[in-house]
Amino acid sequence: MRRAALIVGLVVVLGMMSFAWGAEKKVVRVWHTETEPQTIAAFQKIINDFEKLHPDITVKQEGLAWGDLEAKLTAALAAGAPPDATHGQAVTCASFYAKGLLRDQEDIAEAIGRDNIWEAVRRQCFHDGKYYGIPHSAATSLLIYRKDIFKAKGLKPPETWDDFIKVSEAMMERDKDGRVTRYGLSLPGVGLFINIAVGELTKANAGRLFDLKTGRPTFTEQQVIEVLDFYKKLSATVLPPGWLGHGYLDTFANLATGKTAILYQGYGRGAGYIEKYAPKGTADPEHFGVLLKPHGPSGKETAAQIDAEPWMIFKNAKYPEEAAAFLKFFFKEENYIKYLHTVPIHLLPTLKSVRANPAYQANEMVHKWKEWQDMQYRYFETGQAKPTLIVDWNDLKLPFGLEILGSGIVPDMVTDAVRGMPSAQAAAKAQARAEELITKLGYKRW
Repeated sequence: MRRAALIVGLVVVLGMMSFAWGAEKKVVRVWHTETEPQTIAAFQKIINDFEKLHPDITVKQEGLAWGDLEAKLTAALAAGAPPDATHGQAVTCASFYAKGLLRDQEDIAEAIGRDNIWEAVRRQCFHDGKYYGIPHSAATSLLIYRKDIFKAKGLKPPETWDDFIKVSEAMMERDKDGRVTRYGLSLPGVGLFINIAVGELTKANAGRLFDLKTGRPTFTEQQVIEVLDFYKKLSATVLPPGWLGHGYLDTFANLATGKTAILYQGYGRGAGYIEKYAPKGTADPEHFGVLLKPHGPSGKETAAQIDAEPWMIFKNAKYPEEAAAFLKFFFKEENYIKYLHTVPIHLLPTLKSVRANPAYQANEMVHKWKEWQDMQYRYFETGQAKPTLIVDWNDLKLPFGLEILGSGIVPDMVTDAVRGMPSAQAAAKAQARAEELITKLGYKRW
């Protein structure tokens, strides 16, 4: 009996000790926007390897859709429970920096090599001489088209928006009864992607969305009104009915399955969707190519959107230092390359050394879809690519970009115009709403 009591006592003590040890374990919460299964799995492998080196830390990842992240971040901050580290748009970082919410990442920059960070992606989350975020990868939007149809019809690359509409119309197909069997263009109609497109198109039309001196919105300027006119023409001629209800992945499916001939807001990850869904014998760069995007009537050069969300760390989160340690581990080349290879043509390297690393280059898709990768590098290296809603890098000094992004004002402006409101009226309505929002936020300077 004494022996049994001793054994029971030892079990109770050991159980209490295990509970105590478990209670002391640090749980680092990490949010990101890479939701594809293979990326989640690779990221978890990096987490597992990190936890082996840090047995007192558990890292919990959560993959969120692009369009959901900012709203969830805002709600988490309002509840006083932000993640320790997260992806975010460049305007998100600017807003959080202005509010004093972010831990700087100078130590991470030093660990991975300040000169090793590719110049093209250094400014997404860089404020007052310090890094407050380092992009997890680099990518730009792409104009993806059916190269075989384009060649068969003897078409020329469009230089202007009017040229683009003509090319899109030429690539449409109808049956013997006149019904459209292939539309010229596919566009996502959801809010985030309209925000992205309006910023990109405004830049390609030599316009702006905000006055840099005062921060006042400039939606009623001619260049923005011409963007709305362009949307109207596309909707009336080459876009499928109901396109405003199409999501990001719907547009890739439309292109891959032959329902449309062009995708203006394509991305490198589309290569993977094409390989998965395109008819046998067509899932290759000979059938799906990329063209330089055209410019607007007031513009002289093209523009693209940068998809390179920086990692951010909230300084008042529960474990910011542990989150920083994990990001240093994430960016180690052997780990980082495994992550990039999960979506090879979309997740381009942030680090110059990785771009040149033979282990990174030794990837079948990197070689196969090199044309797509090279077009993205071209946009970066010419300075024609900017983040969402950013026309000039100095726009990131404005502290209210996140609130404009989440307000629905820009998507509503496009929707109003497409559904029949005169472009100038739709712009004036959006202008008034944006001015009111900025004023309520306390940022009015005009």
